[in-house]
Amino acid sequence: MATWQDVERIAGGLAGARPGRAHEGSPTFDVGRHPFARLRWDDAGREVLQFWTLDLDSGDALADRSDVFFAVHTFKVKASICAWLDRLEDDELTEILTDSWLARRGVRI
Repeated sequence: MATWQDVERIAGGLAGARPGRAHEGSPTFDVGRHPFARLRWDDAGREVLQFWTLDLDSGDALADRSDVFFAVHTFKVKASICAWLDRLEDDELTEILTDSWLARRGVRI
């Protein structure tokens, strides 16, 4: 069961990552000019992680995991995904944050 403190620990270890704030004040982790992890809350105060990926097929890939990943917004070159933090294990959270960091740092490999 992950929390924002786990995001801080993992994201803080990625090159160039730094804590930030979204336009309305919620915590983020940023790389370059872009957030790659953003903390949101549902109406009951449950922690939600917003992250990004370049995998435009993420909605289809995550369709059977709607208990964890509940919103996928696909744009022209990236997707924004929301997940319940308390449903993520450490290994999966590390993979998600690393992928999002890669997608948002502005360097294509």
